[in-house]
Amino acid sequence: MKNLAILFLSLFFACGTAKETKEEKVNLKDQVMAVHDEVMPKMGELRSVQKQLVMKAGEEGLDSLTQMELTQIADKINEANESMMVWMRNFNPQFEGSEEAMDAYLKDQLKSIELVKTDMMGALAEGQEALK
Repeated sequence: MKNLAILFLSLFFACGTAKETKEEKVNLKDQVMAVHDEVMPKMGELRSVQKQLVMKAGEEGLDSLTQMELTQIADKINEANESMMVWMRNFNPQFEGSEEAMDAYLKDQLKSIELVKTDMMGALAEGQEALK
């Protein structure tokens, strides 16, 4: 009887652990998508600021150093925008594999999309500041 109780408890906790692991994976995927969803709407603003920078850099009467700085910031914005496009093309929301592989994949994707976010938000802030 004691062995039966131990077996039952072992199975109970094993099932609970598997459920928690699946929930963690869903939570990790939700975190990845939340970061994506937070910065995706900024892409239009990025392109708008980039165009304004290019136009400003082309204005007559600007010294060459200012033109170069504006162009470099516009290029940085373009790179940040492109990094989001690359991430979206490479992200596989249907990724399947072992628990370890899924965990590693989602953690890697979270790190990647957070880097994209940092690049996008930094470039956007720098561009907006340059336009003032």
